[in-house]
Amino acid sequence: MEAFKYFMITGSVTSAAELLHVTQPAASRLLHDLEYRLGFNLFNRTRNKMTPTPEAHIFYREVQNLFIGLDALTKVAESISRNNTGRLRIGFLHVIEDFITDVVIEFLALHPKVNIELEPGGRTSLEEMVKSNKLDMAIIVDPMLDDPALSIETVGTHAAKVIMHIDNPQANKEILTAEDLEHDGFIVLGFGSPFRRKVELAFDKAQIKRNIILEARTQRHLYNLVSRGVGTAILDEFVHVNNKNIVLIPFEPKITWEYSIITLKAKQNSRLIDAFNELVFKRFKSI
Repeated sequence: MEAFKYFMITGSVTSAAELLHVTQPAASRLLHDLEYRLGFNLFNRTRNKMTPTPEAHIFYREVQNLFIGLDALTKVAESISRNNTGRLRIGFLHVIEDFITDVVIEFLALHPKVNIELEPGGRTSLEEMVKSNKLDMAIIVDPMLDDPALSIETVGTHAAKVIMHIDNPQANKEILTAEDLEHDGFIVLGFGSPFRRKVELAFDKAQIKRNIILEARTQRHLYNLVSRGVGTAILDEFVHVNNKNIVLIPFEPKITWEYSIITLKAKQNSRLIDAFNELVFKRFKSI
């Protein structure tokens, strides 16, 4: 096919042979072999000249389409090998929205032709979406370690912070305990939140009953309420943005949780997933 293409472009067997980096007799044999396979003549041969037949011109149009398609496939393959094209479906917890935004911006700068779908949600729903192949991966907290369907990579550990308005009398302390916060008005996540259960356990062990004045569905909402002076919260520092009204103070005893990347065990990670995960690990370590 290549010998035929180059002959039709140049009109010469010798030139076609040069472009193929073979000898002129080898190029002639390739053209004879092609005619034999096709079952009709592509050339009118005289003593010193070969000219294409009408059938050769018809066939050449299809050969051109073939090579256009092959060139496109080659470009796609090269792009895939460089992780420059494809589609990623990524799930994440609401609390890491800003973190994911930063990772996605960095990733797209390196892989501008990749299409990304972002899906925020709760831990349970994200696990189910990965298992049903609706997501390629998800970043969650404290996954079910005994789930046989999931592969789990631990990204890192976070510790809870007391999120407090700067006008709070205790805002200048280096560490806060359950006893310190006994009389603060708390705003908390709704019932059923694993994060809320961890915080409540710490207060139960200290035999301190919190003064809960408000509940909300997301940590980001709680953070915004604290910034307006509504109350105090214990949250993940991922929610923190540059806000002059807020201070973050470590809580003792430590309340910790692990962030993990989950993928479907039965499905091998693509180069794109590995490249995205590498940026997640890199940025998490820099926090």
